[in-house]
Amino acid sequence: DNEKYELFWNGQRTAKNGVREPLTQEVLDIKRINSRLMRIKLRLEKQTMTIFSAYAPQTGESEEMKNDFRAAFSDTISTIPKSETILIGGDLNGHVG
Repeated sequence: DNEKYELFWNGQRTAKNGVREPLTQEVLDIKRINSRLMRIKLRLEKQTMTIFSAYAPQTGESEEMKNDFRAAFSDTISTIPKSETILIGGDLNGHVG
């Protein structure tokens, strides 16, 4: 059954900054934004879904790196038509409290 899926990944072999998504063959487009962010566009029956896989900079990284990540993410999301469903997954390194 694994023959129905392709694995798209973005990152380095050092297990740093990696994102991946196993998908069916309904992939319309895939774009590597940078080493921390990728976008995959899928056709699901009668709708289009854009999936983002993200790996945000963790605590201790520079503010410049964090700002660059947020800007790239924001700029990329703003290009998605409102008619498409957006799904965001990954390690966003968020902290509460």
